[in-house]
Amino acid sequence: MRQPSPSAIERVRSLAATATPTTAALADDPGTRFSVRGAVDHAGRAVLLIDEGHPLHEVLRETRHGCADLAISVDLSALRHVGQTPTVRARLWCEGWVSVVPAGERREAALAIWEQVPDDELLAAVDHDPTPRTPLLARVEPAMVIYDTYDDSGVIDGGAYLEAAADPLVETAESLIGHVNDCHRDELGAALRHVPNAPEGSAWLWELDAHGATLWVQPYLSRRPVLVRLPWSSCATAPCDLERALHDLLAHREVTR
Repeated sequence: MRQPSPSAIERVRSLAATATPTTAALADDPGTRFSVRGAVDHAGRAVLLIDEGHPLHEVLRETRHGCADLAISVDLSALRHVGQTPTVRARLWCEGWVSVVPAGERREAALAIWEQVPDDELLAAVDHDPTPRTPLLARVEPAMVIYDTYDDSGVIDGGAYLEAAADPLVETAESLIGHVNDCHRDELGAALRHVPNAPEGSAWLWELDAHGATLWVQPYLSRRPVLVRLPWSSCATAPCDLERALHDLLAHREVTR
């Protein structure tokens, strides 16, 4: 039996796991946006490294001792390279409350950021209590997540978003996607030609999950890309299953676990 696509909420959690915070705005001044850097932790929350002099730094220092959390909106972007071109595959807007990460949880937050943005300032943010001159680690508890992808858009309640889980194979999937797009484009194009009713064109792996693969196809006779979904015949439950399913796809065989 062919596998269904991930639910919208599972897909958004998986996209968030690979997304990077780009800009933010306080709810009481939405017209003023400022750049941010950080990552998304394993719970799906945006975690930010706030340097001295950043607009959020002084405000967070003033509110960290028992005051109400600040309402904020953070933009996140998930990219995929199509050839040499970085292409936005999803934008997420996380609206919620930002606060300083408690001392006992700073190391985990710093590690999440380090995987995306290695920076020596993370050490100061972990090892020292916040002062006017040390960077801060902050995180956003989402009240609502708005998403926009190439083929879908919507709004997810923050509680439901946090209760959901990303695809457990997302890290393996990202590694496999990079390898295939760098080294096996010819095989991917040949596999596309075996897909009934698929457009003729250049193909890249766009998404990969426990339920199947999505190809980004640039048709030869059109400027608008098309997403082609190829479900597995059974769900992948381990990295080796995903590798085998992808190998079968590239070998033009029935896609099985």
